[in-house]
Amino acid sequence: MKRLIALLAAAGSLFVLSACDSMEGPSPLDTRASDAVGDLNGSDLPSDSAMQDGLQGRGINDLSSFEYGPEDIVATVYFGFDQYAIGSGERGKVKQAADFYSSNPELKIVLYGYTDWYGTEEYNMLLSDKRCKAVLDYFGGLGIGPDRIEIIAKGEAGATMDVAKNSPEAKHDRRVDIVKFSK
Repeated sequence: MKRLIALLAAAGSLFVLSACDSMEGPSPLDTRASDAVGDLNGSDLPSDSAMQDGLQGRGINDLSSFEYGPEDIVATVYFGFDQYAIGSGERGKVKQAADFYSSNPELKIVLYGYTDWYGTEEYNMLLSDKRCKAVLDYFGGLGIGPDRIEIIAKGEAGATMDVAKNSPEAKHDRRVDIVKFSK
């Protein structure tokens, strides 16, 4: 009996310690970069629940059905799997787009956010919205005001289905297209 109690106590201790261990680092779902890294230009994005409230409160506007072509895309920012922080290799694209829009103040900026097909439709809509908001925040840090920017989260719309997470097709689907639109 003493052995059983000692074994259960040891197993319980290991369970508690492993649970505490997993809480030390960021959650796998928290893909925001830390302020020390500066991936989001020192700003923080809203929580998932706030994002959901924002999506529900936002009505469909005339730009949501706007068909754009390759000639309308100023830049495309790509993201890692399940991430919405702008990677260091992608920041130059946002900077170039900001320079373009600074030189063309008559143009409106439309950010179309996309995800791959992994995850639920709701999750992918939120993730694509967060990606757009990360680009919007980065534009703000570069002096482009949010009054010129429209966000349209497309989620997994148009994603290549049934491909591996690390395939070129899936990587291509994880993006925000920065599109020019005449006011």
